[in-house]
Amino acid sequence: MTGPRTVDALVAENRDLRRELASHREHLRAIERSRWWRLHPRRILGRSVLDGVARTPTAPFRAEAATGVLNGSRLAGDASLARFQGEVVARGSFSQDWLTSRFSMWRSLLAELDNRPTRVLEIGSFEGLSTCFFLWRLPSARLTCVDTFAGGVEDAGTMRIDLEEAFDSNVALVDASRVRKLVGDSKRRLVDLLDEGEEFELVYVDGSHLALDVLVDAALAWGLLARNGTIVFDDYGWRELGDDALLRPGKAIDVFRELVDRKHELVYDDDQVALRRIA
Repeated sequence: MTGPRTVDALVAENRDLRRELASHREHLRAIERSRWWRLHPRRILGRSVLDGVARTPTAPFRAEAATGVLNGSRLAGDASLARFQGEVVARGSFSQDWLTSRFSMWRSLLAELDNRPTRVLEIGSFEGLSTCFFLWRLPSARLTCVDTFAGGVEDAGTMRIDLEEAFDSNVALVDASRVRKLVGDSKRRLVDLLDEGEEFELVYVDGSHLALDVLVDAALAWGLLARNGTIVFDDYGWRELGDDALLRPGKAIDVFRELVDRKHELVYDDDQVALRRIA
């Protein structure tokens, strides 16, 4: 039989347990953010019937919208998002929901643009969920959307839908006449916009997740951003391809923030990072 443990031993053991718990929590968060978890059959089957409404494997997001559930959260507390869900999402063709949890972060930012002829640049549109929200929330805004509509490297071999067709169909539910669609690599299309002398009050960067691509998109987008305009980066903590700094956006966003130090003010810093350009 061993004697009583010393206080130092108990403190050390407690510290080790806390570290182990923090590690487990981070591992769980990484799994929940991963594409593997979103597409895991057990998760899909476990959510196949929600509030008595059956879902089809080809349209999991539309069925979630029909029940008023987006990203696992009820929308009853946010009337604006609930209206968007009913008027657009439930009628659209969306296979993925990576954005609705972010929309609440945009509330004050978009409120500043109310009733203004805002020019919005979207780098990476996918199926048009964010495009539809911008159009719906800012009825005076005009959008320029840049995308290859081929998916990213993380989508290689997994795409089962025509992204451009889905984008066109979804945007038409709101107002396609206010959308300029530029199909192609952002590195080329953004240079074209610079040559045209374009300028935008809001830029949303959600294209390639590779760090060097993000850095190039950020640099070119900064040249297109109006004074007092805001640039928003999605997926700051994205790590689906691993922890290599070149395979995730976060490090590139950090580097860009350092490059434009004293030229911006931080609007918010969370799963997304928003910076306002100042003189």
